[in-house]
Amino acid sequence: MATQERAPNIYDVARLAQVSHQTVSRVINSHAGTRAETRARVLQAMEELGYRPNRMARALASSRSRIIGILVSDVDLYGPVGMMQAMESAGREMDYFIVTSTIDPESKDSVLEGVHQLAGLGVDGAVIITPRTETVTLARKALGKIPSVTVDSMYRVDELSVSIDNFQGGQIATEFLIGLAHRSILHVSGPSSAFESAARASGYVASMRTAGLVPRIVEGNWSSESGYEIGITLDLDAHATTAVLASNDDLCVGLRHAFWDRGIEVPADVSLMGFDDIPYAAFMNPPLTTMRQDFPELGRRAIELLALTMEGERVGPLKALVPSLIARSSTASPATKPFS
Repeated sequence: MATQERAPNIYDVARLAQVSHQTVSRVINSHAGTRAETRARVLQAMEELGYRPNRMARALASSRSRIIGILVSDVDLYGPVGMMQAMESAGREMDYFIVTSTIDPESKDSVLEGVHQLAGLGVDGAVIITPRTETVTLARKALGKIPSVTVDSMYRVDELSVSIDNFQGGQIATEFLIGLAHRSILHVSGPSSAFESAARASGYVASMRTAGLVPRIVEGNWSSESGYEIGITLDLDAHATTAVLASNDDLCVGLRHAFWDRGIEVPADVSLMGFDDIPYAAFMNPPLTTMRQDFPELGRRAIELLALTMEGERVGPLKALVPSLIARSSTASPATKPFS
């Protein structure tokens, strides 16, 4: 019977690289003091042999697990999913293993269970993706000394966080509609308790008031169902509403369906604009004007900031990413042909 070829080990790497096994261990665990040419020779030997370091052994040797935990809610939404995919990729590039714990942001027990799950795995750090101030505060406290980075919660200068500039995004979107000569613009917001929703609504209000216009807000809950429920009862004539700016694209899906059922044409009767640029926004009827957010970049930034923090670097909140306007044919000047 043929014997199975054994996997290469640290001693095989040492022999091929002509160094001690202790030197190989220092290279694997990124210890300072190893000469660049020695490190390169060890890495080349590892590559030639197909050697992959044992994660558990590395953790015992370095007192670090090289595991990053993601505490996340709203995993059914486009933004968190895009961020998590980018985080996993960025973590892999930096030799971190990513684990995820999904929580209910309205349940204290759920948040604590999620944190305890990650802490039990011995994570070196955590990323918190949830839109509620109370949830972030509770999670940070429960994590204790475990370094953490928050996403879209740049409200305290001492927090380690990455963010989209949702306030400026709300301004850009509103000013675009004003530039099309709309004067009665309704904002359908997400939950007022959510960071992103509150910031976008504030940007909308600021731009409306700067233009001498009256802001009006109807609160939704991020979902298409919520958008439909609002759209089916919305009285556009009461304030001669010519444009609706929604806080995310999913709300627009529901609003568009409701308007269709009511015989309200978009954009001939009312312009419709969203936020996120979800994958099918360009394929709606008509294609949706929206504010594009770079969720993958946000995810990469979160992992990079956390990695620096875990290495002892002192890094503050990063400059927020500004969303970009994507103009399509769901918006037009009142009583004119669609934007093109």
